[in-house]
Amino acid sequence: MSNPFARLFQTELGKAGLEVLRRLNRAGYAAYFVGGCVRDSVLGRALKDVDIASSATPGQVLELYPDAIPTGLQHGTVTVRSGGFTFEVTTFRAESEYTDGRRPDTVSFIDSIEGDLERRDFTMNAMALSVDGTLIDPYGGSEDLERKVLRCVGDPALRFGEDALRMLRCVRFAAEYKLTVDERTWREALAGAPGLSRIAMERVRMELERMMSGADPYRAVRLLAESELLRWTKTRLRFPRQLGVVDSDADPLTELPRLPDTIQRWALWLHRMGLSASEASGAVSSLRGSRAFAEDAQKLIGLHDTLSTVPAQHAESAWKTAVVGFAKETAVRWLPIASALQAYDGYRWTSPYAEHGCRWLEEMGVTALSELAVDGRTLMEALNKKGGPWLSHLLKRLLFEASLNRVPNESGALIARAREMAEEGDSQQ
Repeated sequence: MSNPFARLFQTELGKAGLEVLRRLNRAGYAAYFVGGCVRDSVLGRALKDVDIASSATPGQVLELYPDAIPTGLQHGTVTVRSGGFTFEVTTFRAESEYTDGRRPDTVSFIDSIEGDLERRDFTMNAMALSVDGTLIDPYGGSEDLERKVLRCVGDPALRFGEDALRMLRCVRFAAEYKLTVDERTWREALAGAPGLSRIAMERVRMELERMMSGADPYRAVRLLAESELLRWTKTRLRFPRQLGVVDSDADPLTELPRLPDTIQRWALWLHRMGLSASEASGAVSSLRGSRAFAEDAQKLIGLHDTLSTVPAQHAESAWKTAVVGFAKETAVRWLPIASALQAYDGYRWTSPYAEHGCRWLEEMGVTALSELAVDGRTLMEALNKKGGPWLSHLLKRLLFEASLNRVPNESGALIARAREMAEEGDSQQ
């Protein structure tokens, strides 16, 4: 058994997967680990999941595992349980033409692992591993990984024509695994870019999310800018061609990998493209992102833009006001962005927040209406007034003053201040 696979076979996940291979083998079927688990084992990376390919048909797998889940029978996939884990077992298959550029017209089951590997996208994903540790690598995937090259299986024009999303996967894999894209593969990716117009925006978004959450989102963005792939999406994305990339070592987007949260990375990227808070929200919506994700991006960029115009001497009060206005969670999420940007020209203004933001936050008496020692009912009773728009306005004013410690967050003090505010309002009418 080759050393790269010792780790795979020794993990609890790998051991459970081996039991599935052995059970299939004992029943007379060929079975192999395939795809990402083999690739990541060659690279010495941590395993995320284990997929299995077998000569057994879905019906035959279900006979061996009656409690299996028929997750994709039309594609030959059944999900089985072993050792507390689940494994997708897919029958060796060949695929016909991809008329729509998204999925094969027909799928036929075959009895050859080599034939099954032939349909895969890149050589590094076209490897299989047997139960005894024998590597099946007909397209030189392990050699390509050693050379740090990303190369399509067979003719790249055919691979990208089958599924245009593979062009975005090409960018993601090159960035994630620090690979150089094979010249022919890259040339055909650029030539086939218009095919992305047939791909659902949800699939595009998922690839971009994986890039942003990956090991090197900055390299992914640079490759996207170089290829201009995002010009061809089904729904037009109003992104500039350079995607915010500056051809300089002093590019703020180099900080992307250092940001711990995916939404922080998205916010910095969208901001660097020159998108306003509302435009960023619209871009996420165009990608069929969730409303919560769009709102988070909008808040982060909105807070950033709000603070960017504040003179340094007013930074503390502006920060505390922003914490109340945009919510504490948004402010805390923004601080790593401020820390990452403060060394760059045009972003020096972020330094006070990077250096003092946490302390200023701790000093705040209160940061949200739910933390106030009074609520609307209490104020209505204390002021002997019925509810109305005045109540929401008054609560916000009290929150602001309590957040700046101008009034203690105590029921009596807040009610007294509320009476003063109400009298001030009455005298101004």
